[in-house]
Amino acid sequence: METSSLRKATIMEINLISAQELMSSTSKLSSKPMQTYGVAYIDPKEKAVSRVDRTGGRNPTWNDKFVFSVDEEFERRRPYSCLVLEIYRVRRFRKDKKIGVVHVLLEDLLKINGKNCMAFLVRNPSGEPHGIINIGAATLNGMFHEELPKFLSSKVAMDHRKLMGRG
Repeated sequence: METSSLRKATIMEINLISAQELMSSTSKLSSKPMQTYGVAYIDPKEKAVSRVDRTGGRNPTWNDKFVFSVDEEFERRRPYSCLVLEIYRVRRFRKDKKIGVVHVLLEDLLKINGKNCMAFLVRNPSGEPHGIINIGAATLNGMFHEELPKFLSSKVAMDHRKLMGRG
């Protein structure tokens, strides 16, 4: 394998932990609790999707991990890029509804040494606050050699369950 084909990258692990007090315009009308899931991405072409929380209602817990690779060239080309976290409500006979979104500046995540837990305000598609999302973030650069690991060589995002052979 040529070293010229390998690129240096920052490897990040994002743990989509939970949310509190999520609101949906239809949640007051239904007697069933909301079922929600999260979608995380840096590149909209490569999205990672969490499991569906079926019991938490307005306070879901996912505890799903995603691995993202951000190479130096990407950082230079797009200095104000964000990790986007979207929360969707499962709907039975219609398309799932986006109930909230969070944008986290990549520059802030890349500065993390070790692990950090953070909370962000979830906003609905019109920009109004609709709850809080909790994530854990860690940079994994010390765990790998300087070059990008083979399992991430063609991906920007990967679901942790797939890395473990369960997805």
